[in-house]
Amino acid sequence: MWKKKKVKAGVLLYAITIAGIFSLLLQFYLNRQVAHQQTYVLNKEKLAAFAMAMKSRQKATLKSGERTFNLGKVTYKDNSKGFIINVNTDKHYFEFILPTLKKVEEQADKTVDKEKNPGNHVTREERSEDKLPQVNERPVQESSKKAD
Repeated sequence: MWKKKKVKAGVLLYAITIAGIFSLLLQFYLNRQVAHQQTYVLNKEKLAAFAMAMKSRQKATLKSGERTFNLGKVTYKDNSKGFIINVNTDKHYFEFILPTLKKVEEQADKTVDKEKNPGNHVTREERSEDKLPQVNERPVQESSKKAD
């Protein structure tokens, strides 16, 4: 009779331990899912804010102004730092700094001039390789398994 009580207590202790471990694993999994969902929602809102900023930049005719969208409010200002765009959404505030409109117009004028006068002369400022950042590349190791 004494031994049967020990066995029942051991099985009960084992069941409680396994339930505790399972609940911890479930809690970690659910917290990770919640974090991924929050990141997704923030990225989605950031993308919408960037789209509103780009649309405002395209439609900008003055040095500074304000536009209202159904997802938020955009204010923009063109100064020496660049084209600064502030986007207020329901939950967050975003700020984007883009090149000034004058630089964009000058680049557009250069491309129009190049199309009109196709020549082989390229100045140092116009070479694209000078503008690109240097990247150190590492070779990718190929796996020994090949896909058939």
